[in-house]
Amino acid sequence: MKITIYGAGAFGSALGEILVGNGHQVNYYDPVKYPDKGLTSMIEGSEINILAIPSHAAPKLLLFLPHDIPLICASKGFLTTASFKPFKNFSVLSGGAFAADLMKKQPCVLTATSDLIEQLFKTDWLTFDKTNDHLGALLCGSFKNVYAIGAGYWELKYGTTDFDDFINSSLDELRLILAHNNCKVETVNLSCGLRDLVITCASPTSRNYDFGVKLKKDPELGKKYLAGSSKLQTTEGVTTVEQILSTPSFVKPDNTPILDRIIALTRNEQIISPTTGEETNS
Repeated sequence: MKITIYGAGAFGSALGEILVGNGHQVNYYDPVKYPDKGLTSMIEGSEINILAIPSHAAPKLLLFLPHDIPLICASKGFLTTASFKPFKNFSVLSGGAFAADLMKKQPCVLTATSDLIEQLFKTDWLTFDKTNDHLGALLCGSFKNVYAIGAGYWELKYGTTDFDDFINSSLDELRLILAHNNCKVETVNLSCGLRDLVITCASPTSRNYDFGVKLKKDPELGKKYLAGSSKLQTTEGVTTVEQILSTPSFVKPDNTPILDRIIALTRNEQIISPTTGEETNS
């Protein structure tokens, strides 16, 4: 099949390698890496579109994509299903695997919300857990980036009690977030939830974890990143924080203290205690 991947970063390229290995014809739309390939030429003739660009760029791109061919979202930033309502065949590919793992063909499990995804990416080393909870998979894939910032800021290490406590508390918050947005709570048990959260929060090579480490040294880093004055690579957790706060359709529970603290850290703001009304240190 003729497949267009929008975004030729590490993850998009890794997905493309799998598809080519399975006999599909893959084209990439990426104005930075492939400036000679225009959007119109990439859309024409494509039988399946795969979204693998930073989430903040997705809404604008979606305006130009046809609604009558399958669209797979592999972006892990903050997106809600409202963005995809016009598309007749929409699904989500997410889960706990770094691009390097996919390129090395290391056995791993991903989450898919359609049989089409499993058919396209079927290999002897890649397996899928399935759900029809599109929004739940999207939210898990985006919020793990925010929690990873906190893991980096507090310099948590895999295998320690502090790390385990952080993961368990973060999972509890994710369940609340999913429930408040009418998603399936059990989605957090899939690869897009627990596994993705653990590997992202446990890896110092994660851009979000690394951002947290740097944020502790420079509390203004979040504002600098959003202003474009830092030279950091795309850090989805930071843009996710801003999108959370600016998306009316998203419902954030009141009792998410870890998430609230990380939001305050990235924005370099104080947290107001709900019991005393006083500012507390981040």
